Amino acid sequence: MPFPSGACQTCKTRRIKCDETKPACQRCIKSQRICLQTSHPTQASFLFHLENRYASGKTKRPRGPRSDLTALRPHIDLQTRALAYYLKYHVQASTEVLNVCGGLSEFVTEWNASKRTCPMVDLALASVALFVFAQTQQCPLAAAEASARYCRLLRMARDQIPRVGDPVSDQRNFDSCLLAVFLMGRYEGARHRPGDPRSNAWSHHDGAMAILKVWNDNPSRQTATAMVKQTRRGLMRSLLLRDLRLPDWMLDGDQFGEHGLELDYDRIIVRIINLRYASKDHPQRSSPLVVGIDTLNKEAQELDEALQSWATRLSITCSYHLRILTASDSWPSTHFYSSRVYIYSCLEIAAVWSQYFAARMLINSTRLRTLELTRLSFLNDFTYEQQRLDLASTVPYCLERFKVDDSTSSIHQSPLLINTDERIKPYLASSVVWPLTVAVGLEGIDLRQQLWFKSELARMGEILGDGAVQFADTCSWAIV
Repeated sequence: MPFPSGACQTCKTRRIKCDETKPACQRCIKSQRICLQTSHPTQASFLFHLENRYASGKTKRPRGPRSDLTALRPHIDLQTRALAYYLKYHVQASTEVLNVCGGLSEFVTEWNASKRTCPMVDLALASVALFVFAQTQQCPLAAAEASARYCRLLRMARDQIPRVGDPVSDQRNFDSCLLAVFLMGRYEGARHRPGDPRSNAWSHHDGAMAILKVWNDNPSRQTATAMVKQTRRGLMRSLLLRDLRLPDWMLDGDQFGEHGLELDYDRIIVRIINLRYASKDHPQRSSPLVVGIDTLNKEAQELDEALQSWATRLSITCSYHLRILTASDSWPSTHFYSSRVYIYSCLEIAAVWSQYFAARMLINSTRLRTLELTRLSFLNDFTYEQQRLDLASTVPYCLERFKVDDSTSSIHQSPLLINTDERIKPYLASSVVWPLTVAVGLEGIDLRQQLWFKSELARMGEILGDGAVQFADTCSWAIV
């Protein structure tokens, strides 16, 4: 009796040896194929017996392609291919200890690993995966299938989401509804094109907020899950983009699962959101409001100091090193704003610092805004300029556009190997979308810098198949 094989279905179909690495084997990674895991282990045994029939001489082997074997290979439908592609290349769970920039992708990974099933979530995930597959792999048929599934999803959501507040609802129902609604928002955002309104995507964000409030107001609610925490984080970014105030019931991150350094960072971001809302709420240059504007400016200064203090509490392993690329490095202009690059210990740490630089830019942009109300724009622009350079210097590392030669012991002296020939992995592009979005929309940025940030953001959108990001350099962008 043959032993069951753990080889992936892709390698079996190609009739090559698989190293059986999970979730994706090295053969598929190297050949940039979708690694489909075998759902029926007995299938390999069946093929083995067919091949033995020819080897024993009982049956004459047919000439030409092995038609019998080809016919037995499973038909991999388009949705399966799209889901496998999306989960492998676009969704990556963070392994960092300090998780201040986690998002929807982490819960999608957790949901998929838990083997949980929910028809509404399955339809939502399939809709997003098919549309992203259509955009990135030039497959119009996938876009048509995505639209069909999304129409079914809308009908199902209208029936099921209103029931989430029923007394019999448990935490799993909240998680399912929150994930489905946010995936719907992701689908609407990905379909965005220049001139289209963003109202559909925002309406899904508002729907997620309504569900989250039902959870928050439930006196018997359980401890916040990862989905509850990530939903609140996503809504905070949505409110910031739309220049809206954070509701009082969302202020305390502790009850939404934040803790430790993450909670301290969360409290600073909460204050930034409401400070930016307050700074836009004032009538322009009204003299009786000078005292109020001074208060806002002082609040911004305190926030900047608090954020810098927070950064000093990070472990020494979370630091970064500046390197200057020389002419011999032949650094390209794409993805490199200048010859300055920052080197980090790992991609997760680089993502944390890119969030930090973006947050400081938000704070100092707010200071510029408030000072302009009194025609006293005397903020030291060097600080603001430095933060933009810090973010631009972090992007190449986040996108793995260079590697550090580990043959030498000192990271400060190790040669840098430019790595621009390899395609950027979509999940790496996702890690810089939010910081770049912040940089694109802020006031007082040099035109050359703004054009570079816009072009980088547009490239990330093309890699991700996200229309709302892909056309950032050709249409008006949401000003944060």
